[in-house]
Amino acid sequence: MMKLLSKSQDILPIREQYSICDEVLKDRLEHLMPKLLRECGVDMWLVLCREYNEDPVFKTLTPQLVKNASRTSCFVFTLDQDGTYEALSLSRPNPRLAPFYTQAYFPGKEEQYEAIAKVVARKAPKKVAVNISDDCAQADGLSKQLYDKLYACLGDRIVPDDSIAIRWLETRTPRELELYPAIYRIAMDVLREAYSRDVITPGVTTTTDVEWYIMQRINDMGLDAWFSPDVDLQRRGESEERMCDTVIQEGDLLHTDMGLTYLNLYTDSQRLGYVLKKGETQIPAGILKGFSRGNRFQDVVRENFVEGRTGNEIFFAATRQAKEEGIRPMLYSHPIGYYGHGAGPSIGMYDNQGFVPLHGELKLHPDTCYALELNVREPVPEWDNQDVCFMLEETISYTGGQTYFLDNDRETIIKI
Repeated sequence: MMKLLSKSQDILPIREQYSICDEVLKDRLEHLMPKLLRECGVDMWLVLCREYNEDPVFKTLTPQLVKNASRTSCFVFTLDQDGTYEALSLSRPNPRLAPFYTQAYFPGKEEQYEAIAKVVARKAPKKVAVNISDDCAQADGLSKQLYDKLYACLGDRIVPDDSIAIRWLETRTPRELELYPAIYRIAMDVLREAYSRDVITPGVTTTTDVEWYIMQRINDMGLDAWFSPDVDLQRRGESEERMCDTVIQEGDLLHTDMGLTYLNLYTDSQRLGYVLKKGETQIPAGILKGFSRGNRFQDVVRENFVEGRTGNEIFFAATRQAKEEGIRPMLYSHPIGYYGHGAGPSIGMYDNQGFVPLHGELKLHPDTCYALELNVREPVPEWDNQDVCFMLEETISYTGGQTYFLDNDRETIIKI
């Protein structure tokens, strides 16, 4: 197995990164794709997109050196009743695609849509699933212009069906589940560096300074921050829960939300840090108690991860149990993987602490990952019983009927 180091200074050379990603892709296409086609009841899935207007699924179907569609790119995945599976490229021939796909379109001998029609006629699928979705943006990648051309070619055999795209995007292979913790630790290394007196000087450094430090650190590693990091704070005597662009002072409770991308997988995490006052060696007990209530709510949510439950069912069961335990919860967790806010069931939303239509009704499947995002509120005696919001987010995997944290340090507020 290729070495994957977790320290930020040990990011793999780009060639080794690409090699790992292509190994993962080959395994997914050969083993995961036919399994998902069977489970979704789809005997043909067609992905069609144009250069510079790529389907969101496109980047998950191509090797690392194929960054864009070539004019119009097309991939077709078929599963016959006898179990015969094919992954076909009806894109312009490209030797970089050859290890992954069987070429089924030959320019100069036929038109592209003619080649597509021939494949459909040969395979005679019950339906041709295409990426059109009322709810999931990442499964809604077929443009109107291409749909019209495809309909003129295939007629009513094309069927909007987002199930296979969602399952493909949300499902992690054993190799990806093996890689993910080390990727997550890289993000945590950056955050721990940011939450230090090497970066933060109380009375001088602003929350914005820390945001830019995180951005620069990720950039210096050759990685991408998939969203701009947010650093804010809460302070005794201040009612605002997320004070931004503020000079950091001793006694402040810092909160950071950040995510990066490495080896095609996304991280999303929120951690707290406490700026020790002069003479302080420990974090105030009231802050630790409120934080522990947040940790308990994380466990309550995990206890309610049951295969086949919808996101809404998990949300209502977890928040009800938390309230029965005297916790004041908010829950807004989401799938993560090839996108930060990924395809799959939403478990509450920040602006909707109730029933979530459509994507809230999707079911929990095994071998998936989630950003376990939530908060609880608790009065802190040392802050004159001021309500403090403890905002937490950890990436977890759900596999084998169990949930696992990608990092083992989630029960710690970092001392600064």
